[in-house]
Amino acid sequence: MIDGAKIAKRQTGALMRTKLPIRWLLAAYLCFPVLSRARSEQTRNVVSFRESTIPREALDAFNRGTELLSKNDAERCLPHFQRAVTIFSNFYEAYYEMGMADLILWRIKDAEQAFRMSIQMSEGQSEYPLFALGAVLDYQGRFAEAEGVIRKGLNLDPTSWSGHFYLGRALFGLNRLVEAEKSALEALRQKSNTAETLRLLADILAREKNYSTLLKELDEYVKLDPDSPIGLGARTLRESAQRAFVESQSTTDLTQPQL
Repeated sequence: MIDGAKIAKRQTGALMRTKLPIRWLLAAYLCFPVLSRARSEQTRNVVSFRESTIPREALDAFNRGTELLSKNDAERCLPHFQRAVTIFSNFYEAYYEMGMADLILWRIKDAEQAFRMSIQMSEGQSEYPLFALGAVLDYQGRFAEAEGVIRKGLNLDPTSWSGHFYLGRALFGLNRLVEAEKSALEALRQKSNTAETLRLLADILAREKNYSTLLKELDEYVKLDPDSPIGLGARTLRESAQRAFVESQSTTDLTQPQL
């Protein structure tokens, strides 16, 4: 007699062992480059729009800080951002950049505080610190709080692929898999074939045991990222998913009633 529970346990164990390279903590780490791409867009567009309202001395300090941050000199850029907000207290873009520098330095609590200040100073009217705070809350496992923050950001910019990506991560953490998959697919619709989103979608499909779709998504990911450690991990996961898919099909066949 086939023991379905043992088979399911064996399949899950195999997936978890080979899934290590793309599991949740690493995905959280990889959210920071996504924020960095949003940061450079924010710096170009928002600050230039508000430039006439910002004191020159504060703007000069901010520009010097962003120049250093663009070179990944996070430690040296922070005093410039601090000077900018001292001169111009509601310089919410500077608080946002300060949070990005803190992320590079892995000062997670400091980053959270800076993003909250950016949200407060912008009166919640800038999506960038909302998405950034949501990502930090995701990383800390505070998924319910992250969901609320990220949805506020998506109300401001419903076409943001990174916003839908972070929302999908929060929903995945809450085990709301149907909604998480919908968010991940929306992120892909807004920006197709992003490696971060494909990794998230693979996680969701693996937990749903939707092996056939998982195989297709992993094939797409390996095409994008074939040689990195993450890409090699995706290859290994694909092999495990393929075995789990075959075993699930065999189990289904064996448990069908015989006519």
